[in-house]
Parts: sequence; structure tokens; C-alpha cells
Amino acid sequence: MEKLSGNYIDSYEKKMSVQQIYQMYLERKLVFPSVPSMRRSKKIERISGIVEIILFGIALPIIYVSERQDGSLLVLEADDRLRCLIEFLEGYYAVGGLEFYPELEGCGIEQLERQFPRRASWLYDYKFSFEVIEYTTPRYMHMQMGNYIERWNFTREQGIRNELYGQELEQRLSHLERSLGEPAHFFSKWILNRQYMVLRILMYRFILTGDIRADRGENMSSQQLLDLTAALIMQRDRQWMNRTADALREATEELLDWDRRTHFGLEREKGKEWQAKVLGYLYNVVWICGKKEGEVQQGLERVVSEGRLWRNIENEKVNITKIQIHFDMIENLIDRMNHLKD
Repeated sequence: MEKLSGNYIDSYEKKMSVQQIYQMYLERKLVFPSVPSMRRSKKIERISGIVEIILFGIALPIIYVSERQDGSLLVLEADDRLRCLIEFLEGYYAVGGLEFYPELEGCGIEQLERQFPRRASWLYDYKFSFEVIEYTTPRYMHMQMGNYIERWNFTREQGIRNELYGQELEQRLSHLERSLGEPAHFFSKWILNRQYMVLRILMYRFILTGDIRADRGENMSSQQLLDLTAALIMQRDRQWMNRTADALREATEELLDWDRRTHFGLEREKGKEWQAKVLGYLYNVVWICGKKEGEVQQGLERVVSEGRLWRNIENEKVNITKIQIHFDMIENLIDRMNHLKD
């Protein structure tokens, strides 16, 4: 008999007018993730585009939102059109450059309501379609939507994760990220991106230590693994947090020394998947060498020079089976290196 995993997203469609959406936002029942804001000119361009689309009466694509336990909806869009529309309704921006409605040039919401009440009414009555992911759906499946639908970058993904998982995870990741100091900027200039990199590095560490393990035949994806990592981080005490901050800082110094000497390029593809994979393994190579009392710089060299292993790390999908195989190979390489040295 065919057997499928139990992964499933419970969701339902909900249509709401702009007026209802704005009221929900004012009541904190509609929430946007904290992500870096786009440039003012880009924001005005996006606001103007969505206002023109609404006045045309064109149906916009479905917007995915996560239902949280308090009943509020977390918006999961990647292009920030709804957020920009909200800022227009708040009176922060005016429209400009509308091709088909030049008479609205420079209009803010108050001016639109006063001078063009009929069109303002069209705007407020316009209905968006939301696909609401119910809070009973596992959180990692909410995050998986970013891979299936929106193609979030890591900054947005972490901003959404922080809202979905709550302040405790954000505070802990922020503490670990800040403990690295200025050197952590080689991850990214964005704080959220650096928090994601710390989370990802610890995901690999928990797999290596066996804190995260799969049942026979279970092949957990990256979002499942990040979900388990977040849960483990939130369970740890202050002593663990301090030890981990020290370990991350010391490993960062080792990696930067090695990078300066070898010109490996740790900043290449900063804040993207290649860097996330590379850092996830290299930080743990530093810790493996320390545990086995091996020479860290030589260990890094030995692992990176293993072409087949490194090609697999760079090209294969991230899941627990692949990660465990790679770590087995890494530990064997370091054991052989230490044996030859002895």
C-alpha cells in the first residue's frame, strides 16, 4: 500500500475589503514581519501600481497569511504590496506617475477622499483574497510556503520566523548574533540575515551532536530541521547560551584567520544559500577539530580540499540524511589527518 508522510497544510480562503483589512491592521489583528524597508522611490512606485490596479478593478493574486494562536494574521507576501497600500492609507505617501489616472498625481489618501470620493470608495470596497494557513498547521509548514510560493530571501524568512515563533527566539538569536561583534558582518549587513545564519549553523551542530535525529526512514527537510533547532534553542538555559556565544565567537575568529590566509571567500554570495551551507559545515569543522584535539587550520584545509565531498555539500538538497552522511565523511577525514600526524 502506498504510504505518504503526514505533512499537510490546513488553510481556507477569506475575502476582505481594503476597509476591513485596514481596520484589522489598526487593531493589530493583521501583522507584517519586521524586515528592512525599501527605498522611498520604490515604495511610491509600488503604491501607485497597486492603487491603479485597484481602480482598474483587476483581481490581484491570493495573499498567503499565517493564522497565529491569538487570532491575528501574519502576512507572508514577498513584494510588500499590501504593506505599501497600508502605508498609503496611513497618509505617509502619495501616488505618482499613474499612466491612466494622471489627475490623481500627487494625491494622498486624504486628498483622494476629498476630491475624488467615488474613487476612494472603490479603493476601500476593493476585496483581496487571502489564503489563511490555520494555526493548527505545524509552524515549519507555514515557513515552507516561502519555498513553494513566495521565494523569500533569508532576511524576510527570518523576519517572518521571528513573528511566527515569538520574541523568545528572536531575543536569543539576537543575543548570539550580537556576541560575535563586528566580524559577524561577513554574514550580511542585515541583522535578520545574521540571525538566520546563526540559526542555520546551530541546526548543523544539533544534527552533529545527535540532539536532532531522524527516525528510521524519515528524511526531514531544512524547514523541519530549522523548526527543531528553534525549539531546542528556546529550551536551553543561560549557561548554554553563554557557552554557545563563546563557541561561535571563537570559531568565527578561526574561520576569518583561515579565510585571510587562503582567500577561500567566506563572504562570497553573502546572505545566500551557498554561504549558509558553507558556514553550516565549516563552523562545525572547527568544533570537530577542537573536540578531537586536531589542528583547526589544517582540518579546514583537509575538508575543503576533498573535492567530491565539497561538490556534494554545494549541490545536494539540505536534509538530515545528506547532512549526516557529510558529517561522517568529515569526521573520517579529520581522524585520518590526526592519525597521520601521530
